Amino acid sequence: MSDASAIVIAPGAGVQIVNPIGGSMCLKVRDQDTSGNYSIHDNTLPPHSPGPRPHRHLNHDETFYVIGGTLTIRAGEDRFDAQSGSFVVIPRGVVHQPSNNSDQPVHVLLLFSPGGMDQFFIEAARLRMPLQAVPANPEVAEALDAFTRRYGYEFAEF
Repeated sequence: MSDASAIVIAPGAGVQIVNPIGGSMCLKVRDQDTSGNYSIHDNTLPPHSPGPRPHRHLNHDETFYVIGGTLTIRAGEDRFDAQSGSFVVIPRGVVHQPSNNSDQPVHVLLLFSPGGMDQFFIEAARLRMPLQAVPANPEVAEALDAFTRRYGYEFAEF
């Protein structure tokens, strides 16, 4: 028997941040809410967003649940369109890149397991970490590399 109580997040509630790749993000369920087991992020990608550069998570599985629109995903050798209602699970270590190639926003829930990525997004937004393009400034590139290493997030190529 657990002493834990239910987690209830009202509509519009959560930690609102500016998504480092554009659009909005709301951290609905934080690591601290789940004893570090997972986090859930409500995310909107603007039209024609290339998403983050191709990357992999060394310590986290990432699940996408598409609520509205069509999310384009490259994962390993595959490229596909995940329509509204689709679940896509990216195991840790798999190079991937979500994007929005349409004229409409894409609304998606992200689930990271185990926890640890909520702070990544909070810090990336606060520090304005460039996750979409290779920084031209060597100092910014060095800071980005140190930042992503702390979270087991690696930029990669397909």
